[in-house]
Amino acid sequence: MTTRQALMTAAAELMREVGYDEMTTAAVAKRAGVAEGTIYRHFPSKETLAEAVFADIWRIFQEYMETHLPPREQPRERLDAFFPLTVQAIASLMPSYATLTQQEHLHFAAKHCASHHGSAGSLPPGPREYVALLEEALRLAQEGGVVRPEIDPSVAAHFFFFGAGAAMEFYGDLQHLRPEDERVPQKIVEQLMNLMQHAVKGDIQ
Repeated sequence: MTTRQALMTAAAELMREVGYDEMTTAAVAKRAGVAEGTIYRHFPSKETLAEAVFADIWRIFQEYMETHLPPREQPRERLDAFFPLTVQAIASLMPSYATLTQQEHLHFAAKHCASHHGSAGSLPPGPREYVALLEEALRLAQEGGVVRPEIDPSVAAHFFFFGAGAAMEFYGDLQHLRPEDERVPQKIVEQLMNLMQHAVKGDIQ
């Protein structure tokens, strides 16, 4: 493991344990087994270190989605699989990073998005690519006659990202580290998927 990777691993662990605000560079350095000044050879600030951690988590998440989604030549199946696969990715690929991906990152993004990534309404890297992947799935399904023509894929993708994410936080337990347990009850996943499908498909079968 490189020093940079060790620092990112230590930061990820500490954000799970104490949160971004309480995490200190001194604690990260101690956990990684390096001097505190070493951090600044790799990351200009605590904030950029956290951003690197989030970016790496989202990279793994995106790779999982791309690998497991049905091909683009099957737009109906790809859209139908999108939401359940998102939950599966959280549970199967990154159980120990659930807090980071669903809570710490969203808090960080909401707090810093406008000032660091342009105007309000612009997501930071990571969530931006995930929403773009969902938007593409909606657009392909729309072109295939599955999604109602009046639906704006971009608006719908952002709506589902924020709305379904908040619902999963409310009804589920995305923070626990027990892989044998459901992070979101299956009946909630099915209800959210049905709501999404009815919203964009309407009477189209």
